[in-house]
Amino acid sequence: METTNIKKFQSRTKSAIRLLAFLKSRKGKELELERILLNLIPATLQEPGNIAYVPHKSVENPQVFMFDELWIDEKAIEEHFKQPHMINLLEKLNPLLETPLELQRYHEIIL
Repeated sequence: METTNIKKFQSRTKSAIRLLAFLKSRKGKELELERILLNLIPATLQEPGNIAYVPHKSVENPQVFMFDELWIDEKAIEEHFKQPHMINLLEKLNPLLETPLELQRYHEIIL
């Protein structure tokens, strides 16, 4: 599955935001969490403000997941959290998480 829109990536601007989402599952809940996270990908990639939505799993700890997301701007992120596939997501995730979901935002340093 392609997780990056190359055309959007090549035309991104300084307003683009990289959102990193870190999740740590409870022991024994890794596969259930992974299934939920993977199911988010197709709908998210269809959002007009999404450039990339790339899931990762830690090499050192199979309980740790990270989404590397790229959005055209902050408004696109706000719209993302209003989408049907994102509504009530925390209610599904929280019972599976050992630690709270952590979100970090970054701007690319463009020379």
